Amino acid sequence: MKKCFLFVLSVALAFVFTAATAWSAESSTDEFMLQEITVTAEKRATNLQKLPSSVAALSGSDLATQSRITTEQILQNVPNITFRDGGGQNPDGNIAIRGIQRTQTSGGVDDVLPSTTAVYVDDIYEGIGGHYDVNRVEVLRGPQGTLYGRSATGGVIAFHTNDPNLGEFSGDISAEYGNHSLVNVEGALNVPVGDKVAIRAAAHYYSRDGYFDAQGGKTTTYEGRIKALFQPTDPLKIVLQAAIQQTQDWGGGYTMTLIGPDTIDYHYAHSTPSKYPLKKYDQLGLNANYDFGNSTLTWIGGYHTYDSNGLGPEVVREGSGARATDSFPTDWFHSEEVRWASNTEGALSWLVGANYFKHVFVSHMGDYQTFAPGVPDDIGFMAPRYMQDTDGDFLNYGFFTEETYKLRDNFRITAGLRYDYTNYTLSQTFMENENHPPNGGWYTANPPIWSVGTLKDSEHTWDNITYKLRFEYDVTPDNMIYFTTATGFLPGYQAVNPVLDNGVVTSWIIKVLDEQKLTSYELGTKNQFLNDRLRVNGDVFYYDLAGYPEGYDVSLGGPHQITIISTPIEVIGAELQAEYLPTMNDRVTLTLGYQRPKITGWPDSITWIGGWGAGNVVTPGRDAAMLDIQPGHPQFEGTLAYEHNFSLSNGSSLVPRVELHYTSAYYLSEINYLQVDYGEKPYDHQDAVTLCNANVVWTSASQKYSVTGWVQNAFDKEYKTGVSMVAPGEDLSTVGVSVGDPRTFGVMVNAKF
Repeated sequence: MKKCFLFVLSVALAFVFTAATAWSAESSTDEFMLQEITVTAEKRATNLQKLPSSVAALSGSDLATQSRITTEQILQNVPNITFRDGGGQNPDGNIAIRGIQRTQTSGGVDDVLPSTTAVYVDDIYEGIGGHYDVNRVEVLRGPQGTLYGRSATGGVIAFHTNDPNLGEFSGDISAEYGNHSLVNVEGALNVPVGDKVAIRAAAHYYSRDGYFDAQGGKTTTYEGRIKALFQPTDPLKIVLQAAIQQTQDWGGGYTMTLIGPDTIDYHYAHSTPSKYPLKKYDQLGLNANYDFGNSTLTWIGGYHTYDSNGLGPEVVREGSGARATDSFPTDWFHSEEVRWASNTEGALSWLVGANYFKHVFVSHMGDYQTFAPGVPDDIGFMAPRYMQDTDGDFLNYGFFTEETYKLRDNFRITAGLRYDYTNYTLSQTFMENENHPPNGGWYTANPPIWSVGTLKDSEHTWDNITYKLRFEYDVTPDNMIYFTTATGFLPGYQAVNPVLDNGVVTSWIIKVLDEQKLTSYELGTKNQFLNDRLRVNGDVFYYDLAGYPEGYDVSLGGPHQITIISTPIEVIGAELQAEYLPTMNDRVTLTLGYQRPKITGWPDSITWIGGWGAGNVVTPGRDAAMLDIQPGHPQFEGTLAYEHNFSLSNGSSLVPRVELHYTSAYYLSEINYLQVDYGEKPYDHQDAVTLCNANVVWTSASQKYSVTGWVQNAFDKEYKTGVSMVAPGEDLSTVGVSVGDPRTFGVMVNAKF
């Protein structure tokens, strides 16, 4: 099937190439054309249509008028991308591109793992502040390890905010209001200081209530950034920045659960809404460039911190007790990169560089009983159930190079190579409160009696070499075909589980998994037709991934017990992006994506020792409830959008835009119990869904003022985005569910000066 799929798509691409010559020869007296897009995806400024790689570029102004504020909203129309929240210190740390994700979290795994998608803000890895004063967002599909390192196995998402401009005093401010108490206000001010210095200050405030429980899902963010540009001479350009961000989320409120495969009880249980610990981020950055004329030397440095200390909201289930978890994480990040790249377009273009990255993490987590049925408060309130202390660090440095050689004017070869050294250290202490009934349950006495298990000697290192080899051929000046093979990796990691005897930790299970290794193959094309009024870009790809850490349930019908196994995965897929100007006032865009990430090998047996149940469990082969196709990744996605520019008599303009976004049916979780055990439509299956989004923008004749009205999910489609599955025989009412955004709408006013 794989070979047939690639053959059919290759024939389709060949048809495009054949048609390219004839279409490019057409002439037209019309002067309008699609604008050229410049990206820095490969560490130098390049016209997107001349870049032989699958890259999507999103305009900051377009994102603003469509009210795409969060990372999930920004990436919604980029096919073959799956967004999952990665946690506090890096909310964007679990984004999957083309099915390559760090682990199957729905299988019960939640370890400290590097991301498979590298996220940068102003060239700082895992930086902050990428959602306001945005210039553009670049999405690079496929392994980018030779230029971006170990966390670019699946690809790169690069947020670029606006830099200061010399000699220009300017600013803009926008205020946006919508349903669910949405308030989104941002502003920026550019101030010149003499002829060689300019400062740009930007600030952002964002707040909204929860979509399905106003107070329980409330979130508020305050953030700001100052950039200073210093350019003492034409060749030397230095940008310094400082940024802060604070986010306050609320939890509690109503709990949603499934009472049927597609029937949601939005008010299953209720707990008093309360604040999560405040998330605090700070960042310093440096970007220095010196242009020698035929080459440029670049130095990028970044330092940022994260902490979120405090007691989380209570977790309450109807008819039972209440618990709360305290968390005291602190993370420090330090990154440096130096690179030297040619500027000329001669026979050889080259780039060499080195990087350093270190992430230090320290955390304390405790789980407390805040209420227990039949237990007096004086002996049961805030009784700790367990505590866990973790500290460690990731250290990585690499050396990389990439060269492009022009064999002919229309035929080029690119070769890239990178060496990475990674060191991972981990220390954990786990304490279990023995002061509870023999079979667990609620605590009837406080203070606790601790049993302690400690792991302190965990250190692992990896050495990796990745490569890229690419061939590109210009069929005509406006039509290109390219083929790329590239590799990527993620360092191995350690899975740690306690062995318990009647709730008491007796020892630890330590399982070190090998690194993940990816080999990719991509055939693509980039085309401009009809005098640059039509763009058609497409690609097909095949991935071979080894060592994927799969969360595997070995409960055999009993309580959940999750272990980690390494499995091979193959992914086949394709993408298509088209943009067309039928007239100077009309624009049509189309994006399509197909992906099929499939697990291709399961172990003959899996052994689980200890855990939260009794004794040893051996599972012979793959359980029938496990899926071969990775869940969470729709196989088909597509977005069709149309806009028209109405020029009004007073010189202003009115531009309405409407889009349809289609997602095919897919499974939400790996362990598909409710299909196997209940013989009905699976609770963790989401049917295909089409969302309608629209906006209209009025812009004044002076281009200084605009008003935007927008609506997302206009027909209020209900769709599931995640489920928390239950073991066989358990009550179906415990199937928790998360739901996609309902219909939202609002208005934004913008002024520039």
